[in-house]
Amino acid sequence: MTHRFFINPNCITPPTIHIIGDTARQIKTVLRMQPGDRIIVLDNSGLERQVELTQVDKNSVQGHIIAEQVNTAEPALHLTLYQGTLKGSKFEWVLQKGTELGISCFAPTICQRSIVRDAGAVAKKMARWQQIIQEAAEQSGRGKLPTLSPACSLREALTHAQSAKHLLFPWEEATNTTLKQTLSNLDGSHLALFIGPEGGFSAEEVQLARAQNAKIVSLGPRILRAETAALAASAAIFYESEA
Repeated sequence: MTHRFFINPNCITPPTIHIIGDTARQIKTVLRMQPGDRIIVLDNSGLERQVELTQVDKNSVQGHIIAEQVNTAEPALHLTLYQGTLKGSKFEWVLQKGTELGISCFAPTICQRSIVRDAGAVAKKMARWQQIIQEAAEQSGRGKLPTLSPACSLREALTHAQSAKHLLFPWEEATNTTLKQTLSNLDGSHLALFIGPEGGFSAEEVQLARAQNAKIVSLGPRILRAETAALAASAAIFYESEA
């Protein structure tokens, strides 16, 4: 497998690349790569470049671009996940696996039943979360990094999501419409998915979502953990859209 790295676009000066910092140290010290080895570098534009290394030092890596192509792994569907804030490891799991599935944007959302309610505490984790997203994007062959929005309230999230074609709001007490039924009638290239925190959404929050034209849907007869619901619903959406 050819190792993939998202790097600063300023590091790419065709026909050469010059990598410094942590990525250079990873290439040299962790992966023990040598001149003549090949990597793929990405600049978050959707392009990927195959590079043959010409110089490998602990703090500096240089290479020559030998091929360039458009990445084909990015889904046509833009899916934003408004995830009710979760305890650290659970949210990190959603970020990692959601990136692998193809989610385009993650938006930590503070809900009535969120255990993690301090936006300041969430902000302190953003750098770590961004690193998790990058590593997952590199591993899964993504051509662009999913964006990570600042934490916001559910009311703010619903307002922000109005730019999406459809707002999907799974709720364990929904009985009339399933996600499968809803997806069979959806069109558009931008969807917003809302998943509650550990305690789920309150009835008041569901009414707020309805007032913002969100589609209240069921994920089935079993009660899923928040992190399971996020990934199961996302996978179903991508499967149905063939993205």
